Amino acid sequence: MSTLTKLKLANASRKPVEETPQERMRSRMTEHLTEQLAMATALVENRPYAATRTVTKKNEDGSTVTVERDKRLRPWYWHDLSGKWFLELRYANTVLSLTKDQNAIEIGTKDKLVPTIQTVIEAVKAGELDAAMNAALASRKKPSKAA
Repeated sequence: MSTLTKLKLANASRKPVEETPQERMRSRMTEHLTEQLAMATALVENRPYAATRTVTKKNEDGSTVTVERDKRLRPWYWHDLSGKWFLELRYANTVLSLTKDQNAIEIGTKDKLVPTIQTVIEAVKAGELDAAMNAALASRKKPSKAA
C-alpha cells in the first residue's frame, strides 16, 4: 500500500465530451470540406483520388471482417463552358444559399480551387456559415403531423 500513497488519487468519473449542435454542425461541414479539398488537390495535381470507408461484412465461412470500400463522393466544384470554376456548398443534402440570390462561389481558374476551399474551411470554423447551414437544415425538416 505504500506505493499507492505516492500517487495522487481522485474521485472522478469519465463522461463523454458533448458537442453543442452548432459545434457538431461545423465539424461535419469541415469533414466534408476536407474531403472536397483532398479531391481538389488530386485534381490540380492530375492524379487519381479514391476515398475509402471501413465496412463490416461476413465472409463465406460466416465470420465478420472489416474491409475498406470505395466511398462515392460527388465534387462540389465544376466549370462552365468558358472555363470558369465554381464551388457550391452543401449541407443536409441541400445547396447552401450564401446570400439572397447566390448559391455558389466563383473561383475563376482551377489553380485557385484549393486555396478557396481552405478559406471556406476557415469560415466554417469561425461560424460564418452557421445561418446558411441552419436554414438548410430547417428546410429539410418536415413539419410534424398533429394527431
